Amino acid sequence: MRLVFIIFGILFILTPVQAQESTFSFIGKTKDIKDGSWLYFRDLVNGETLDSAKVQHNNFKFNTKLPEPRMWVMLHTKDRSKFKEVWLQDKPMCFNASNVDFQDAEVTGSVSQQLVEEEKSIYKGFDKISDGELRKRQETFIENNPNALISLRMLYEVSGKWGQETTGKYFEMFPEEIKQSSFGKRILSFLNNDNIPQLGEQYTDFELPKPDGATKKFSELTGKVTLLQFWASTCYPSKMQNQELKKLYRKYKSDGLEIVAVSRDTEQQEWVKAIEKDNLKWPQLSSLQGWEGPVFTNYGIRKTPSNYLINSEGKVVARNLSGDELEEKIQELL
Repeated sequence: MRLVFIIFGILFILTPVQAQESTFSFIGKTKDIKDGSWLYFRDLVNGETLDSAKVQHNNFKFNTKLPEPRMWVMLHTKDRSKFKEVWLQDKPMCFNASNVDFQDAEVTGSVSQQLVEEEKSIYKGFDKISDGELRKRQETFIENNPNALISLRMLYEVSGKWGQETTGKYFEMFPEEIKQSSFGKRILSFLNNDNIPQLGEQYTDFELPKPDGATKKFSELTGKVTLLQFWASTCYPSKMQNQELKKLYRKYKSDGLEIVAVSRDTEQQEWVKAIEKDNLKWPQLSSLQGWEGPVFTNYGIRKTPSNYLINSEGKVVARNLSGDELEEKIQELL
Protein backbone atom coordinates (compact mmCIF):
# COMPACT_ATOMS: atom_id res chain seq x y z
CA MET A 1 0.00 0.00 0.00
CA ARG A 2 2.85 2.40 0.78
CA LEU A 3 4.04 2.06 -2.85
CA VAL A 4 0.64 3.36 -4.00
CA PHE A 5 0.96 6.45 -1.84
CA ILE A 6 4.57 7.02 -2.90
CA ILE A 7 3.41 7.01 -6.54
CA PHE A 8 0.57 9.40 -5.63
CA GLY A 9 3.08 11.68 -3.94
CA ILE A 10 5.29 11.74 -7.04
CA LEU A 11 2.31 12.51 -9.25
CA PHE A 12 1.28 15.28 -6.87
CA ILE A 13 4.73 16.86 -7.20
CA LEU A 14 4.89 16.51 -10.97
CA THR A 15 1.30 17.45 -11.81
CA PRO A 16 0.77 21.22 -11.93
CA VAL A 17 -2.37 22.48 -10.28
CA GLN A 18 -4.50 24.17 -12.90
CA ALA A 19 -4.74 27.90 -12.29
CA GLN A 20 -8.24 28.98 -11.44
CA GLU A 21 -9.50 32.49 -11.03
CA SER A 22 -10.05 33.16 -7.34
CA THR A 23 -13.60 33.91 -6.31
CA PHE A 24 -12.82 34.26 -2.60
CA SER A 25 -14.04 37.19 -0.55
CA PHE A 26 -14.82 37.49 3.14
CA ILE A 27 -17.17 40.31 4.08
CA GLY A 28 -17.82 40.91 7.75
CA LYS A 29 -19.78 42.91 10.28
CA THR A 30 -18.68 43.33 13.89
CA LYS A 31 -19.51 45.44 16.93
CA ASP A 32 -17.44 47.36 19.44
CA ILE A 33 -14.26 47.36 17.35
CA LYS A 34 -12.54 50.72 17.04
CA ASP A 35 -12.26 52.27 13.56
CA GLY A 36 -8.83 51.68 12.05
CA SER A 37 -8.29 48.41 13.94
CA TRP A 38 -6.95 45.47 11.97
CA LEU A 39 -8.16 41.91 11.69
CA TYR A 40 -5.87 39.06 10.63
CA PHE A 41 -6.14 35.62 9.04
CA ARG A 42 -3.65 33.16 10.61
CA ASP A 43 -3.13 29.77 8.95
CA LEU A 44 -3.70 27.24 11.75
CA VAL A 45 -1.89 24.44 9.89
CA ASN A 46 1.30 26.19 8.83
CA GLY A 47 1.35 28.98 11.41
CA GLU A 48 1.58 31.92 9.01
CA THR A 49 -0.36 35.18 8.82
CA LEU A 50 -2.15 35.19 5.45
CA ASP A 51 -3.67 38.65 5.24
CA SER A 52 -5.13 41.59 7.14
CA ALA A 53 -8.11 43.90 6.75
CA LYS A 54 -8.97 47.24 8.34
CA VAL A 55 -12.21 47.70 10.26
CA GLN A 56 -14.22 50.83 9.45
CA HIS A 57 -17.64 51.45 11.05
CA ASN A 58 -17.56 47.82 12.24
CA ASN A 59 -17.31 46.53 8.67
CA PHE A 60 -14.38 44.81 6.95
CA LYS A 61 -13.55 42.85 3.81
CA PHE A 62 -10.81 40.40 2.84
CA ASN A 63 -9.99 39.75 -0.83
CA THR A 64 -7.19 37.31 0.02
CA LYS A 65 -5.54 35.21 -2.66
CA LEU A 66 -5.74 31.92 -0.82
CA PRO A 67 -2.66 29.69 -1.24
CA GLU A 68 -5.02 26.70 -1.05
CA PRO A 69 -8.68 26.46 -2.13
CA ARG A 70 -9.74 25.43 1.39
CA MET A 71 -8.05 26.47 4.61
CA TRP A 72 -8.45 26.42 8.39
CA VAL A 73 -7.60 29.80 9.90
CA MET A 74 -7.96 31.97 12.96
CA LEU A 75 -9.58 35.37 12.43
CA HIS A 76 -8.39 37.67 15.20
CA THR A 77 -7.65 41.21 16.31
CA LYS A 78 -4.05 42.32 16.79
CA ASP A 79 -4.17 41.72 20.56
CA ARG A 80 -6.19 38.51 20.06
CA SER A 81 -8.84 39.72 22.47
CA LYS A 82 -11.34 38.78 19.76
CA PHE A 83 -10.87 35.63 17.71
CA LYS A 84 -12.72 32.85 15.92
CA GLU A 85 -11.66 29.72 14.06
CA VAL A 86 -12.95 29.82 10.49
CA TRP A 87 -12.97 27.29 7.65
CA LEU A 88 -12.30 29.19 4.42
CA GLN A 89 -13.30 28.10 0.94
CA ASP A 90 -12.49 29.76 -2.37
CA LYS A 91 -15.89 31.41 -2.81
CA PRO A 92 -17.75 34.44 -1.38
CA MET A 93 -18.15 34.16 2.40
CA CYS A 94 -19.82 36.28 5.07
CA PHE A 95 -19.15 36.89 8.75
CA ASN A 96 -21.74 38.47 11.03
CA ALA A 97 -21.00 39.38 14.65
CA SER A 98 -23.07 42.55 14.68
CA ASN A 99 -25.44 41.27 17.37
CA VAL A 100 -23.37 38.56 19.06
CA ASP A 101 -19.90 38.11 20.53
CA PHE A 102 -17.11 37.87 17.96
CA GLN A 103 -16.46 34.22 18.79
CA ASP A 104 -20.15 33.37 18.21
CA ALA A 105 -20.38 35.05 14.81
CA GLU A 106 -22.37 33.41 12.04
CA VAL A 107 -20.12 32.38 9.14
CA THR A 108 -21.57 31.30 5.79
CA GLY A 109 -20.20 30.18 2.44
CA SER A 110 -18.04 27.21 3.43
CA VAL A 111 -18.89 23.50 3.44
CA SER A 112 -16.65 22.80 6.44
CA GLN A 113 -18.00 25.76 8.42
CA GLN A 114 -21.49 24.30 8.12
CA LEU A 115 -20.21 21.09 9.75
CA VAL A 116 -18.54 22.63 12.80
CA GLU A 117 -21.38 21.94 15.23
CA GLU A 118 -21.88 18.42 13.88
CA GLU A 119 -18.17 17.72 14.33
CA LYS A 120 -18.31 19.01 17.91
CA SER A 121 -21.25 16.71 18.67
CA ILE A 122 -19.06 13.68 17.91
CA TYR A 123 -17.08 14.37 21.07
CA LYS A 124 -20.09 15.13 23.24
CA GLY A 125 -19.80 13.05 26.39
CA PHE A 126 -16.51 11.60 25.14
CA ASP A 127 -15.49 10.76 28.70
CA LYS A 128 -18.56 8.55 29.06
CA ILE A 129 -18.42 6.63 25.77
CA SER A 130 -16.15 3.78 24.74
CA ASP A 131 -13.24 4.17 22.34
CA GLY A 132 -15.19 1.96 19.95
CA GLU A 133 -18.21 4.25 19.97
CA LEU A 134 -16.05 7.33 19.46
CA ARG A 135 -14.28 5.70 16.53
CA LYS A 136 -17.61 4.72 14.98
CA ARG A 137 -18.76 8.35 15.18
CA GLN A 138 -15.51 9.57 13.60
CA GLU A 139 -15.66 7.02 10.78
CA THR A 140 -19.26 7.93 10.00
CA PHE A 141 -18.49 11.66 9.93
CA ILE A 142 -15.58 11.18 7.51
CA GLU A 143 -17.53 8.79 5.28
CA ASN A 144 -20.48 11.18 5.09
CA ASN A 145 -18.40 14.33 4.46
CA PRO A 146 -15.46 13.54 2.15
CA ASN A 147 -15.85 16.91 0.41
CA ALA A 148 -15.04 18.87 3.57
CA LEU A 149 -11.57 19.83 4.79
CA ILE A 150 -12.78 19.50 8.38
CA SER A 151 -13.12 15.75 7.74
CA LEU A 152 -9.52 15.55 6.59
CA ARG A 153 -8.41 17.35 9.74
CA MET A 154 -10.21 14.69 11.76
CA LEU A 155 -8.44 11.95 9.79
CA TYR A 156 -5.11 13.68 10.37
CA GLU A 157 -5.74 13.84 14.13
CA VAL A 158 -6.67 10.16 14.43
CA SER A 159 -4.15 8.81 11.91
CA GLY A 160 -1.64 7.93 14.62
CA LYS A 161 -4.23 5.81 16.42
CA TRP A 162 -5.83 4.26 13.34
CA GLY A 163 -2.52 3.36 11.71
CA GLN A 164 -1.29 3.68 8.16
CA GLU A 165 -3.45 1.04 6.49
CA THR A 166 -6.79 2.33 7.80
CA THR A 167 -5.77 5.97 7.37
CA GLY A 168 -4.82 5.24 3.76
CA LYS A 169 -8.21 3.67 3.07
CA TYR A 170 -10.04 6.75 4.34
CA PHE A 171 -7.62 9.16 2.66
CA GLU A 172 -8.61 7.70 -0.71
CA MET A 173 -12.21 8.85 -0.14
CA PHE A 174 -11.26 12.52 -0.51
CA PRO A 175 -11.20 14.48 -3.82
CA GLU A 176 -7.84 15.60 -5.19
CA GLU A 177 -8.34 19.24 -4.19
CA ILE A 178 -8.58 18.24 -0.53
CA LYS A 179 -5.83 15.59 -0.77
CA GLN A 180 -3.46 18.29 -2.03
CA SER A 181 -4.08 20.56 0.98
CA SER A 182 -1.52 21.04 3.75
CA PHE A 183 -3.38 18.47 5.84
CA GLY A 184 -3.26 16.11 2.87
CA LYS A 185 0.49 16.54 2.49
CA ARG A 186 1.00 15.73 6.16
CA ILE A 187 -1.14 12.61 5.95
CA LEU A 188 0.74 11.52 2.84
CA SER A 189 4.02 11.96 4.71
CA PHE A 190 2.61 9.78 7.50
CA LEU A 191 1.50 7.10 5.04
CA ASN A 192 4.96 6.93 3.47
CA ASN A 193 6.85 6.84 6.77
CA ASP A 194 8.46 3.40 7.08
CA ASN A 195 9.86 4.14 10.56
CA ILE A 196 6.58 4.07 12.50
CA PRO A 197 6.54 1.02 14.80
CA GLN A 198 3.47 -1.13 14.22
CA LEU A 199 1.71 -3.40 16.73
CA GLY A 200 3.88 -6.44 17.37
CA GLU A 201 7.06 -4.71 16.14
CA GLN A 202 10.08 -3.62 18.17
CA TYR A 203 10.13 -0.02 19.29
CA THR A 204 12.54 2.35 17.56
CA ASP A 205 15.22 3.59 19.94
CA PHE A 206 16.12 7.27 20.15
CA GLU A 207 18.14 9.73 22.20
CA LEU A 208 16.88 13.11 23.44
CA PRO A 209 17.80 15.77 26.02
CA LYS A 210 16.42 15.71 29.54
CA PRO A 211 15.37 18.95 31.29
CA ASP A 212 18.94 19.37 32.59
CA GLY A 213 20.31 19.22 29.04
CA ALA A 214 21.97 15.82 29.31
CA THR A 215 20.87 13.34 26.63
CA LYS A 216 19.45 9.92 27.36
CA LYS A 217 18.54 6.91 25.23
CA PHE A 218 15.00 5.64 25.51
CA SER A 219 16.34 2.08 25.82
CA GLU A 220 18.13 3.11 29.01
CA LEU A 221 14.87 4.14 30.65
CA THR A 222 12.50 1.27 29.86
CA GLY A 223 10.99 -1.04 32.47
CA LYS A 224 9.21 -4.38 32.51
CA VAL A 225 6.31 -2.52 30.93
CA THR A 226 6.89 0.92 29.42
CA LEU A 227 4.42 3.61 28.46
CA LEU A 228 5.94 6.00 25.92
CA GLN A 229 3.80 9.10 26.45
CA PHE A 230 3.68 12.07 24.05
CA TRP A 231 2.41 15.32 25.54
CA ALA A 232 2.85 19.11 25.75
CA SER A 233 2.78 21.64 28.57
CA THR A 234 0.26 23.73 26.60
CA CYS A 235 -2.08 20.78 25.90
CA TYR A 236 -4.91 20.62 28.44
CA PRO A 237 -5.93 17.00 27.61
CA SER A 238 -2.27 16.00 28.08
CA LYS A 239 -2.16 17.59 31.49
CA MET A 240 -5.43 15.90 32.48
CA GLN A 241 -4.10 12.52 31.39
CA ASN A 242 -0.92 13.14 33.38
CA GLN A 243 -3.06 13.20 36.51
CA GLU A 244 -4.29 9.69 35.63
CA LEU A 245 -0.76 8.55 34.95
CA LYS A 246 0.45 9.79 38.33
CA LYS A 247 -1.95 7.36 40.02
CA LEU A 248 -0.84 4.48 37.79
CA TYR A 249 2.82 5.29 38.34
CA ARG A 250 2.46 5.23 42.12
CA LYS A 251 0.47 2.00 41.96
CA TYR A 252 2.61 -0.03 39.52
CA LYS A 253 6.10 1.52 39.56
CA SER A 254 7.36 -1.05 42.09
CA ASP A 255 6.00 -3.88 39.90
CA GLY A 256 8.00 -2.76 36.88
CA LEU A 257 5.97 -0.04 35.15
CA GLU A 258 7.95 2.82 33.66
CA ILE A 259 6.64 5.90 31.93
CA VAL A 260 8.85 7.91 29.59
CA ALA A 261 7.43 11.21 28.37
CA VAL A 262 8.39 13.04 25.18
CA SER A 263 7.13 16.62 24.91
CA ARG A 264 6.36 18.64 21.79
CA ASP A 265 7.20 21.85 23.63
CA THR A 266 9.44 24.41 21.97
CA GLU A 267 10.27 26.53 25.02
CA GLN A 268 12.58 25.01 27.66
CA GLN A 269 11.26 27.19 30.46
CA GLU A 270 7.60 26.36 29.88
CA TRP A 271 8.37 22.65 29.59
CA VAL A 272 10.35 22.49 32.84
CA LYS A 273 7.84 24.70 34.66
CA ALA A 274 4.97 22.32 33.78
CA ILE A 275 6.97 19.26 34.91
CA GLU A 276 7.70 20.85 38.26
CA LYS A 277 4.23 22.33 38.77
CA ASP A 278 2.46 19.02 38.01
CA ASN A 279 5.06 17.06 40.01
CA LEU A 280 5.77 14.54 37.25
CA LYS A 281 8.21 11.95 38.56
CA TRP A 282 8.85 9.83 35.46
CA PRO A 283 11.65 10.54 32.93
CA GLN A 284 11.08 13.54 30.67
CA LEU A 285 12.65 14.08 27.24
CA SER A 286 12.27 16.64 24.46
CA SER A 287 14.06 17.97 21.38
CA LEU A 288 12.10 21.23 21.84
CA GLN A 289 11.26 21.12 18.13
CA GLY A 290 7.49 20.85 18.45
CA TRP A 291 5.65 18.63 15.99
CA GLU A 292 8.75 18.52 13.78
CA GLY A 293 10.84 16.77 16.43
CA PRO A 294 12.41 13.55 15.10
CA VAL A 295 10.68 11.27 17.59
CA PHE A 296 7.26 12.79 16.90
CA THR A 297 7.91 12.27 13.19
CA ASN A 298 9.29 8.74 13.43
CA TYR A 299 6.48 7.58 15.70
CA GLY A 300 3.80 9.20 13.54
CA ILE A 301 2.41 11.38 16.33
CA ARG A 302 -0.32 13.72 15.08
CA LYS A 303 -1.98 14.78 18.32
CA THR A 304 -1.34 14.92 22.04
CA PRO A 305 -1.77 13.10 24.27
CA SER A 306 -0.70 9.93 22.44
CA ASN A 307 1.12 6.86 23.65
CA TYR A 308 2.73 3.52 22.88
CA LEU A 309 2.62 0.64 25.37
CA ILE A 310 5.70 -1.58 25.16
CA ASN A 311 6.23 -4.99 26.77
CA SER A 312 9.33 -6.50 28.37
CA GLU A 313 10.53 -7.77 24.97
CA GLY A 314 10.49 -4.27 23.55
CA LYS A 315 7.47 -4.90 21.34
CA VAL A 316 4.58 -2.48 20.83
CA VAL A 317 1.45 -4.10 22.27
CA ALA A 318 -1.02 -1.18 22.23
CA ARG A 319 -1.43 2.45 21.22
CA ASN A 320 -3.28 5.41 22.66
CA LEU A 321 -4.85 3.69 25.64
CA SER A 322 -6.25 5.62 28.60
CA GLY A 323 -8.36 5.15 31.71
CA ASP A 324 -9.48 1.66 32.69
CA GLU A 325 -8.37 0.22 29.36
CA LEU A 326 -4.79 1.32 29.98
CA GLU A 327 -4.71 0.03 33.56
CA GLU A 328 -6.16 -3.35 32.56
CA LYS A 329 -3.50 -3.77 29.86
CA ILE A 330 -0.73 -2.83 32.29
CA GLN A 331 -2.02 -5.37 34.82
CA GLU A 332 -2.12 -8.03 32.10
CA LEU A 333 1.49 -7.39 31.07
CA LEU A 334 2.88 -7.19 34.60
